Amino acid sequence: MTHLVDAQNVTMQFGGLKAVSDVTLHIDAGEIVALIGPNGAGKTTFFNLLTGIYTPTEGTLTFDGMPVGGVKPHKIAIAGISRTFQNIRLFQNMTALENVMVGRHTRTAAGPLGAVFRTPGFKAEERKTESE
Repeated sequence: MTHLVDAQNVTMQFGGLKAVSDVTLHIDAGEIVALIGPNGAGKTTFFNLLTGIYTPTEGTLTFDGMPVGGVKPHKIAIAGISRTFQNIRLFQNMTALENVMVGRHTRTAAGPLGAVFRTPGFKAEERKTESE
C-alpha cells in the first residue's frame, strides 16, 4: 500500500546539529495528523524536507509514491503539496480567496498570469473553486 506521505529514517543534519533525527512516519489519504513538539524540535525542518526546501541528509521521503528528496519545491507543489511561510506576502488589493487562487495556479488552466491579471478564464475557475 502506498502512503500519501511516507518518511523512512529521515535525518537532516546542519553541520554537527541534527535538526531531524531518524524520523519514520506514514500518513494515508484522509488522515488528519498533527506534528507537535517544543521550539527547536524539528517540525519546520521536517516540513521543509517534505516540500523540497531541504534535501534529507539520510533516509527517504515520498509524497503519493513520488520521491521528494532533492526535488525542487515547484515540482513538489505541482504534485500537490506546498507550504506557506510565517512571513507571507499577500496581494493587498485581492481578497483572501483571490490570494489563495494565485497560489493555486498549478491546478488551474489560467496559470499564474491569469491569476495575477484576473482573466475571464481565471474568474470562471475561481467561481467553480469557491462553490466547491
